[in-house]
Amino acid sequence: MFDLDNLEKTEHYQIPENYFEELPGKVMQKIKDEQNRRRRLIASAVAAVALLAVAVGLFFTYSVPDEGTAITKTQQVVTANTEEEILESVATDYYSEELAMMDYYEYLQY
Repeated sequence: MFDLDNLEKTEHYQIPENYFEELPGKVMQKIKDEQNRRRRLIASAVAAVALLAVAVGLFFTYSVPDEGTAITKTQQVVTANTEEEILESVATDYYSEELAMMDYYEYLQY
């Protein structure tokens, strides 16, 4: 058997100077770098989603319907009703709005 007490004791590994003093600072720097990278990634994702939402909103807001179909629908409404029916509809809407405003003003007087 081997006699372990009589073996030569040598250091096989060397530690750089000030290694343990610098180690916490290096670890903290790597953690900060990782956090900054994640923040930039999240900020980029939020910006992309916001830009997409604005683009979709603008698309639906400013999309122009085909003029031919809009005219056709208007013509269908006008031709379906006679002039008297149209005037009666406008008058009914006008008087309904007037009555609603009168009720509102009477409510404010109390």
